[in-house]
Amino acid sequence: MNDLRSIPAYLMRGGTSKGLVFHKKDLPNNRNLLTEYLLKIMGSPDIRQINGIGGGTSVTSKVCIISKSLEKNVDIDYFFAQVEVDRKHVDYAPTCGNMLSALGPFAIEEGLVETRNDITQVNVKSINTDALITLDVPTPDGKLKYSGDFKIDGVPGTGSQILMNFNNLEGKITGNLFPTGNTVDTFDGVKVTCFDLATCMIICDAKDFNIIGNESSKELNHNKKLFNKIEKIRLLAGKKMGMGDVKGKVLPKVSLLSKSVNNNSIISRYFTPYSCHETHAVTGTCCVASSCLIPGTVGFRLLNKKDSLNFNSEIIKIEHPMGSIDCIIVLNSNFKNNLVSKKDLVKSCGIYRTSRILMKGQVYF
Repeated sequence: MNDLRSIPAYLMRGGTSKGLVFHKKDLPNNRNLLTEYLLKIMGSPDIRQINGIGGGTSVTSKVCIISKSLEKNVDIDYFFAQVEVDRKHVDYAPTCGNMLSALGPFAIEEGLVETRNDITQVNVKSINTDALITLDVPTPDGKLKYSGDFKIDGVPGTGSQILMNFNNLEGKITGNLFPTGNTVDTFDGVKVTCFDLATCMIICDAKDFNIIGNESSKELNHNKKLFNKIEKIRLLAGKKMGMGDVKGKVLPKVSLLSKSVNNNSIISRYFTPYSCHETHAVTGTCCVASSCLIPGTVGFRLLNKKDSLNFNSEIIKIEHPMGSIDCIIVLNSNFKNNLVSKKDLVKSCGIYRTSRILMKGQVYF
C-alpha cells in the first residue's frame, strides 16, 4: 500500500511512436482533471520527463484512450492526447497515426475485438478527427502475432505487418480540404499549400526557407532562424485557415518539401511543429502524399512523377530523415470533375506499420 494513485495501462510502440494506452473507463471525464493526470503520469513539464513515463520527446509522450464503440460497424473509439514535454499543456486537437497501429493489438489483447481467421479487421473511429480507420491485424490460428519480418524505417528490428486504411479524411479539422479555399497561398512572400486531410498542414517548398531539404532532423532543430520563419508563416496561415491564433498549439503542422531523384517520391521534413520529426507522422504522410496528387499544389509541382499519374490509385513514397514511408492513395472515381470544387478527391490512404506491446500493468502518479 502507498499514497499514490494508480491506473491500469499498456505501454506500447505503434509505428515510430511510443505511448500509454488506457481504457476510457479508468480515466476521469473532466477535461481539466484528465489533463492534470496525464501531465503527472508522463512527467511534464520537464525536458527529460524524469518523474514520469514520457521519453523526453514528442514521439514518446503520447496517450491513447480507448473505449468500445456504440456505433454500427465500428469496434473501438480512439481519443488521442499529445502531452507536451516541456510545457504544462496537453493538446487534444490532433490524432496520431503511428500509435493507431498499436490499437488493433490492444483491442484484441483486452477482449474488445475477437480474432477472426488469419487477419482480424479492427474498425476504429478517431474521436479527435472523426476519421474512420480499418486495421488489418495478423492473427494466424486466432493468435495475435507481433513478430514478423516486416521492417519500417525508424524502428530497429522487424515485426508483423499491420495495414492501416484511413477513410473519411477530408476537412476534419477545419471543415475543408483546402481551408483557405486556394491550392496555393502566399504568406510573408512564401507560397504554401494549406491542406486538411488526416491532419491539418501547411506544405511548403524547402528552398524558400534557405535549406536544401535533405538535412537531418538534428541539424534542422538547431536552426533557430528556420523555426522563427516557420512560426511566422504558421501564425499567418492559421488565421486564414480559420483556426484563429495557433501560437502554442500543435496544429497546423508544417512540412518542407524538396524534389527526390526517385519516381513518385518526395523528400519531406515534417515539423511537429516545434521540432523536426526524426521520421514522419502517419497522418502527415497521408496529408503530404495526397496533396502531391492534386494539380496546383506545392507538392504536385515538386513530386518526381513518373510519365503519367494513374488517377485511380497511387503509391507515393515520402523520404524522411531515417528512411522512407509509402502511402497507398485511392482517389475518388470523380476526382477530375471534383478538382473545381476542391473536395471529395481522396477516398482512402493506406500505410503499413508494425507495433509491439512493451508493458502491461499499473502506472503510478
